[in-house]
Amino acid sequence: MTTHIEDWNLLRSFIAVYEEGTLTAAAHRLGMTQPNIGRHLRALEQSVGEVLFTRLPGKLAPTARAHVLFDTLIPLRDAIGAAQSLFDAPDTHVSGVVRVSVAQVYASHLIPQLLAPLLAAQPELEIELTVSNRVDNLLKREADIAVRFMRPEQDALVARKVGDVEWGLFAHERFIEKYGEPKGMALPHGAFIAGFDRETIDPAASIKTPAPVALPRFRFRSDAAAARRAVVETGEAVGMYLLDDAASNPKLRRILENKIGLPAQVWLCAHEELNRSPRMRTVWDALVHGLEAHFNR
Repeated sequence: MTTHIEDWNLLRSFIAVYEEGTLTAAAHRLGMTQPNIGRHLRALEQSVGEVLFTRLPGKLAPTARAHVLFDTLIPLRDAIGAAQSLFDAPDTHVSGVVRVSVAQVYASHLIPQLLAPLLAAQPELEIELTVSNRVDNLLKREADIAVRFMRPEQDALVARKVGDVEWGLFAHERFIEKYGEPKGMALPHGAFIAGFDRETIDPAASIKTPAPVALPRFRFRSDAAAARRAVVETGEAVGMYLLDDAASNPKLRRILENKIGLPAQVWLCAHEELNRSPRMRTVWDALVHGLEAHFNR
C-alpha cells in the first residue's frame, strides 16, 4: 500500500519536533500553535501507520521509524532552509493594512485612542477598524487582530489576556433626581433598563443575590454601545456598563452594586500569522501595552 503525503506541512512539523524534542519548542520555532503541531504529528503517524515518538517526561523520543524518516528528510530540510533564506532578509519595515476587530463598547473611544499614536509613528501603516463580537471572523480572515471578552477556543489563534473588567448597572444623575436611587430590582413606574439585543452577556448571570431574583426585561435593546449610553443619559433608563467605560462619564452612578455585577476578561486574539508579519506584530504589541496599562491602572 502506497502512502501519499498531501500536506507538506506535516513533514515540516515532524522535522521541528524531531530536532526540538517537544511540541512547545517546535511550535515556537515554526510560529504555530502547539495544538496545530500535535495535530500534524498525529496525521503523519496515521499516514505512515506507526507511532513516531514515545512520550517521556519533558520530551518526545523518536522511534526507530522516526530516525529513518528524519534521515530521509534531511535533503528536504536543507533545501527548504536554503529557499527560506531567500525570503528571510531582515525586513522590519512596517507598512500595509491591519484589520482590527473590536467589541462595540471599546470601538468608539479606547481602541482608537491607543491606535492613533501608532499611526502617527508609522506613516505607512493603515488600520481598518471593524465592530464585531464574533471570534470566528479571525479564522475567516475578516480580521487580523480582535479584542474580545472571551478566550477563543480555536487552536489556530494566538490569544493573550490583557485585563479584567466587570459589568455593573448604572444610572445617570438625571435618573436619580427624578426617581431616586433604586433599592431593589423593581424599577419605578415608567423607568426601564437599556441592554443588549444579541446577548453580549447573560443578564441572569449578573445577579449576585442567592435567592432566585429575575433582572427586569431589557425594554430598550441595542448592540450599539453609543445607543445604550444615549438612552441612559436621558434620565429615563438605567443600563449595563463596563466599570472602566462608565468611569469616563462622571454623571453616571453605579446602582445595586451588592445585587448586580458580572466579572469578565478582555482577550487580545490574532491569527498565528502574527509571528510572521511585522505590521501585525507592531499593532499587536501596541495594543498589548496600551490595554494592559489601561486595565491595570
